[in-house]
Amino acid sequence: MYTFKNTEINNKKASDFETKSLLYLLGMRSDSGEIEIITVDCFNDVTGSNTEFSKLWDVQSKNHSSLPPSKIGESLYTLYDNYVSSISFYEYILFIPKLNRDYLVDPSLNVYSYENINEKQKKGIEKKLKEKINGDKSGRVPPLFLDFMSKVCFVEDNKRVSTYIKMISRFKNKKSIPEEIYERIFVEIRNAQAALKNSYIENEKISNPSEVLKFNRHITKTEINTLLISRLVGIDVFSFPGIPVSFFDVLMGKDEEERKDLLQECNENLSRAFFDKNGCREFWKVTEILIKILKEKPDNSIFDVYASLTSVVNVKTEYLTKETLLYMISLVKTGLVNAN
Repeated sequence: MYTFKNTEINNKKASDFETKSLLYLLGMRSDSGEIEIITVDCFNDVTGSNTEFSKLWDVQSKNHSSLPPSKIGESLYTLYDNYVSSISFYEYILFIPKLNRDYLVDPSLNVYSYENINEKQKKGIEKKLKEKINGDKSGRVPPLFLDFMSKVCFVEDNKRVSTYIKMISRFKNKKSIPEEIYERIFVEIRNAQAALKNSYIENEKISNPSEVLKFNRHITKTEINTLLISRLVGIDVFSFPGIPVSFFDVLMGKDEEERKDLLQECNENLSRAFFDKNGCREFWKVTEILIKILKEKPDNSIFDVYASLTSVVNVKTEYLTKETLLYMISLVKTGLVNAN
């Protein structure tokens, strides 16, 4: 049985640092492709999981202005607590600002194991962590203590906010998108992460990691990617410079005035659907399914994609007409051409 402890109650603003650690899991590791779900302030600040919850990446993030050995030791406590818990985690990650380079055997590294920390600093780290675990200054070696230390991965934050978004977007033409767009997306993800902390789960128990989903403190990679691609594609949804190539098939046979009217109607419909408070939920549902279809079959025609889309979702929003959806599909196809 696993008990949730030390969860943050009514925390209305997640720190940039915790959001960076979330994005680090999703886009900056060699195994990021395996991570599909991120839980927020449940097992730890953030914890990544595969779909089956058979593999968990546990992250404690600490954005201290100064990190002497004693603070590092203190910061490792929740990771140790999880190491000796009833749940097995694949990796234990301490996400921190850059350490004093004198602490490190190889100061050129920003991701490293405990072995990269000098002996002098190790003594201070272990002393404080033992005090935290034991609840006293006896110096007793806790169970599996050295085992745990050998498993910890230290990850230093050495990148700008926008870089974390760029790394998960993998768009080729990154320079064509203003820096402030990436920063706004980061803030949006940070706010979504903060909103997940508004529930109370202290002392709740679970027997299996997958049971954490019932607390609704998670966000999926699909949701992040949908938001990301929608925002990046959305730059052109409202001011697309020209006509998406694949939409020309819809315009064939129309005169110039009819083309202008249809393009204006499609743009207006997308704007209305996007900002409609009552229909926005459906808009995002359609967007998510559309992106999924296009990722699976990027070479399909917009008409084939439209058929696939309408076979799995009943589009009720009046603004998302057939022509508007075909236009939207064309825009997303255009956006995805720049991805990967």
